[in-house]
Amino acid sequence: MVGTAIRTAIGSRRASAAGRETRERILDAAERLFAESGYSNVSTRQIADEARSNIAAAHYHFGSKEGLLEAVLGRRLDGINAERERLLTQCMRDAGGRPAIQDVLEAFIGPTLRLSKTEEGRRFNLLTGRASTDPNPEVKRILFQVYDSVGRCFVEAAAAACPDLSKAELFWRLTCVYGAMMYIRADNGRLQHLFGPGFTLSDVDGALKYAMPFLTTGMQAPPSAAAAPDATPSRREDD
Repeated sequence: MVGTAIRTAIGSRRASAAGRETRERILDAAERLFAESGYSNVSTRQIADEARSNIAAAHYHFGSKEGLLEAVLGRRLDGINAERERLLTQCMRDAGGRPAIQDVLEAFIGPTLRLSKTEEGRRFNLLTGRASTDPNPEVKRILFQVYDSVGRCFVEAAAAACPDLSKAELFWRLTCVYGAMMYIRADNGRLQHLFGPGFTLSDVDGALKYAMPFLTTGMQAPPSAAAAPDATPSRREDD
């Protein structure tokens, strides 16, 4: 009886390890395919085939294609967003509630740009950049959900760093910041085509050296003389 119990326990551990391995393969396959083709252009069957698995396993581990996207995002973003929130909170605290916008942008954008230093991170940034413009309402819901907390921290810190800007002007300037981030991460090759093969949006050091100062200068510009009255945005931005 003891021997049977031991064999059962060993079999259970092996099954559990095999299940974890299958789950990771499915996540890796989904991340690759979503990055290459976009969420809406990839089927669960394609993901299962790429993962050398089956649709039943994908549904067992994630419930649905939407659940799989949430898991793909959460696997990398949980840690990154926690770091971003920590950095934003720290720069607010260190500056007594009046941080420099350069520090705010670095805390928010820096961790995601540096993610592209690895092939897996570059692929993930490509995925999120493309997902940000995906018209699928389910994708929007998931993105708003996973980025909501850190996005609110960023807007609060940016408002504290730029107290002379009206809410409307802050909204439009942050729209430009988000737009630059999404374009860099989507890396669709358009500018490389225009400038030549020596340039790539995957150049993290170049983005930190050139794009970050540009965005900082734009946020530091004096308020527009023709600034519109304050208006609460009807929909919030996602990252």
